[in-house]
Amino acid sequence: MIKIYAISGRKVEEKEREEFDKISKTVVVWIDVLDPTESEIDWLRKKVGFEMPSKEVMGDIEISSKYIEEGDSISINTSFVVHQKEEVLVEPVFFFIKERFFVTLRYRDIPAILIFLGRLKTNRAYIQFAESLFSEILSIEVDRVGDRLEILGRRIRNIWKQIFVEQSEEMIKDIAYYDELNITLRESINEKVRILSHFVKSPLINAQTKRELKILMDDLSTLLDYTAFYMEKIDSIQNSLLGLITIRQNEAVKVFTVIATIFLPATLIASIFGMNFEFMPELHWKYGYPYSLILMVAVTLSLLFWVRRKGWL
Repeated sequence: MIKIYAISGRKVEEKEREEFDKISKTVVVWIDVLDPTESEIDWLRKKVGFEMPSKEVMGDIEISSKYIEEGDSISINTSFVVHQKEEVLVEPVFFFIKERFFVTLRYRDIPAILIFLGRLKTNRAYIQFAESLFSEILSIEVDRVGDRLEILGRRIRNIWKQIFVEQSEEMIKDIAYYDELNITLRESINEKVRILSHFVKSPLINAQTKRELKILMDDLSTLLDYTAFYMEKIDSIQNSLLGLITIRQNEAVKVFTVIATIFLPATLIASIFGMNFEFMPELHWKYGYPYSLILMVAVTLSLLFWVRRKGWL
């Protein structure tokens, strides 16, 4: 599916494909492509010189595949973080910038792009250049990442307080989820910093957009520091939780060990007097049974008193 927007300052008009050739040469043209067909890709190639990247390239992590500058065009492949229920997904989006044309290629709805589209339609965005569209969309994504990190920070602080009250399996799952989210956000931030470091050096980008992108890079560097801090905090929580669980297990083992130790002498006495040898003096003793019972109780109580005095129970 292809949607075409003709943008001039704060004015935006949605156009049909049949109207593409009639669009004024002085406006910025945004072509938003969602899960394209072969015929749509062929149309883009003919109209703006867009070359469809392979799925291998869109999933590649090498910077040579993330940012390509050829002649008067720039191709950028970057990932956007998408939350779906309790999953953290990373979706690639391909950007193509050539003169006044700006192409976005994606295979699902990307929140940052949808938010920007809403701003365009309500005249809250001012666009002069094609690269300004990329700057605006990336700025929204950086804000979203910052919001996610802020929420993550609050949840980490809450779970830090909870681990001293209870240690549950659900809590361990939450920590694992927060760790995955933090790592995903960190990787996404690192990727954008690497891409922008090349993008701002391009002679095809206007000075105003470069200034905006440099501010974004400063914001990304700050967010990167937060992810490093949260990574350390999560490790600290995991270590504390493991320590608390170990202490609780040790307490249980200690109780069972002390109980077994207390009843061990009584078991020994019962074993001795339970022997049935022919020449055993106590075998026909009239008071042998009550004597053995009293002896076992006395030894057990003595050991119990000694253990409690030591503070082991």
